[in-house]
Amino acid sequence: FHRCSEVLKPFLLTFLLDACSGPGVHYQGIAKACEQNLRRTFQYGGRIEHPNSMELKAMLAGRSSKRQLFLLPGGIERHLKIKTCSVSLDAIEELCNDMGLHRLEAMDEYAVFVVTHRGELSEDLCSRCYQTL
Repeated sequence: FHRCSEVLKPFLLTFLLDACSGPGVHYQGIAKACEQNLRRTFQYGGRIEHPNSMELKAMLAGRSSKRQLFLLPGGIERHLKIKTCSVSLDAIEELCNDMGLHRLEAMDEYAVFVVTHRGELSEDLCSRCYQTL
C-alpha cells in the first residue's frame, strides 16, 4: 500500500474500476478491494512500516484483517476488526458509534494509544494523524 506516481494513478484506477464493475469478470472481488485500498492510500498516504513476515503470511493465506483488542476506560475490552489499510480514525469512529457519539466534534475529543511489549512502549496515534494501525 504505497502511493503510485501521478502518471500511473489514472490508468491504475481506470483498470481497477473496469475489473470490479463488470459482471462475471474474473477476480472482481480482489479488484474492488484493491481499488478501495488505493483510494485510501491517496486519501491518507501510504504505509509507514512495511508488512512484517506474519502479516505477509496472513495476506498470502487470504486474510486481510485481524481482531484487535482495544482497552477502554473502566476496564472495558472491545475487539475491532482491523484491516491492512485501517487508520486510527476508523477505530475512533467505530468506538464512538458504539457509544452513540455521531457528531464529528465529539469524535475529535478521542485518540488511540498503542501499548506494546506489556507497556514498555506507548505511542499516541491522534485521530488527526491518520496513521495505519
